[in-house]
Amino acid sequence: MSRPFLFFTTAAVLCGTASALANQEQEPIIVTAARVAQTVDESLASVTVITRADLERTQAQDLLDVLRLQAGVDVSRTGGPGSETTVFLRGANSNHVLVLIDGVRASSTTTGAFAWQYLSPAQIERIEIVRGPRATLYGSDAIGGVIQIFTRKPQGATARAEAGSFGTRALQVGWGGGDRTRFYVNADVRDAEGFSSTNANNAFGFDPDKDGFEQQSLTAGFSTPLSERTTLDIRAWRNESETEFDPGRSDTLNQTLSARLASEMNERWVQTLSLGMARDDTDTKGDFPSKITTRRTTADWQHDLSLGPDSLVVAGLSYVREQGENLDVLAGNEVFDEALHNKAAFVSLQQRFGANDWQFSARYDKHSEFGGHATGQVAWGRDLNKRLRLLASYGTAFRAPNFNELFHPGFFGLFAGNPELDPERSRTAELGLRYRASASTQYRVNLFDTRATDLIEYSGPNSQAINVGEATMRGVELEYATTQGPWQGTLNVTFQRARNEDTGDELLRRADRKLSLNVSRQLGTGHVGMELFLSSDRTDVGDVRLPGYGLVNLYAAYPIAKDLTLEARIENLLDKEYELARGFNTPERSAYLAIRYAPAR
Repeated sequence: MSRPFLFFTTAAVLCGTASALANQEQEPIIVTAARVAQTVDESLASVTVITRADLERTQAQDLLDVLRLQAGVDVSRTGGPGSETTVFLRGANSNHVLVLIDGVRASSTTTGAFAWQYLSPAQIERIEIVRGPRATLYGSDAIGGVIQIFTRKPQGATARAEAGSFGTRALQVGWGGGDRTRFYVNADVRDAEGFSSTNANNAFGFDPDKDGFEQQSLTAGFSTPLSERTTLDIRAWRNESETEFDPGRSDTLNQTLSARLASEMNERWVQTLSLGMARDDTDTKGDFPSKITTRRTTADWQHDLSLGPDSLVVAGLSYVREQGENLDVLAGNEVFDEALHNKAAFVSLQQRFGANDWQFSARYDKHSEFGGHATGQVAWGRDLNKRLRLLASYGTAFRAPNFNELFHPGFFGLFAGNPELDPERSRTAELGLRYRASASTQYRVNLFDTRATDLIEYSGPNSQAINVGEATMRGVELEYATTQGPWQGTLNVTFQRARNEDTGDELLRRADRKLSLNVSRQLGTGHVGMELFLSSDRTDVGDVRLPGYGLVNLYAAYPIAKDLTLEARIENLLDKEYELARGFNTPERSAYLAIRYAPAR
């Protein structure tokens, strides 16, 4: 991607003009940024909301196709459907992103990363992406930010059948109902013959056969009032998958369960008790067979106290218990079987003084392995006029080492864990500007600077895990969104510099420049649209350069009968060859056709 092209695009984002719509659009409500409900405009963080309508409009095959189009997000995948998928937020490491499903911490306790490849878009109601540290509200892992996924809550009956390239077949059915007591269930099955995960650039295990993927997932839940002021909400997600790779296969079970009891004590005080459970089981068959199981249980007791019309205190207690077991099937030995826990207390004050909004947050975590750790954050926003808002923030964060980094004995004496590790630490400064040109058009600019220390690397004696690294992640995100009559468009550009300051090397698989454009047009009750994505080159393992690439995707929907819609999507329209990881294939041009049943509500 050329620098003149990016410069031109940036200028268009910042200097373009757009007319207003007659009807003002409603601002999305978010809860992740401050642990309480607020609109996106009220938030002092950089936030993106992806709704169910967005997912249905673009018909993305999986979350990789959704997330890579977002500002500040980089993705990587080692093969086809079901292969390991990695998400980087603002240049930070993949395990620097806290992932929540319905409020439950969902990442693996062994690797510290979330298995993005196993969460189907068919099971998602909305996604909230909060960029920047949130350790004061959520504790460990939220260095780059937080991504929270809310599972789907169908209303009435829904169904969708799909078929397409690589032998893909999928079926989704769901139903939800009730008045005061709401209940719902949504099931999704997917099967793909796939393509070869690896190519000739892969020095280990290249096999040109097709690597298939099978998946069955289910979400269910209900909410009911227990009294005039108390509500109970329970949600569950379960996924079972079988993924082929070169050479071998992995069978995986992922599950989360959340229970939330909210009580309005009086007009100024609301308390919420949340309980959660997350589970990951992976049974790998191949040259190095293993069985890995992880468990996490969580409890949060939160209090929202209104001190007046312009003042809110959010305070609470948190408890997390994690378990991890790794079994070497070939040798019949237990690699490790460990448990850790963490206790925490947090408080956040949101205060408005005239045109100024402030948020002060603090947290103290007590971890069973590495002891106490304090974090803090301050954020400020000022309305310069009715259209322009200035934002600034500074915050600290940390990441506790995962089970592999602490306890894994290594392979043949190499890459062993280290129970003496310290947590990784970071501090981030951010400056933002939001301009609402009209009710339907807005611009956003965010500059960020993150410095992380005590990074964990496998570079000690025999490549053992030790604290040695220091990294900086700096950049600017430019966003533009508009709706003009039947037209809707979003454009974002990200410039970033993610570097290991000890060596001067780029952090792996993170592009310095990326751009995404999504344009769609309403055609009666149907629509057509296009996605454009451009990425600069990146560094991979062994100082290999992954060339930059560009993708064009098309999507369309057309009503063919009452409550029935025909949908189509073409990915990689120009049939570009590219790699997200050296030696691993990506999809060639592919097409998908679906029919959706959704009665008008």
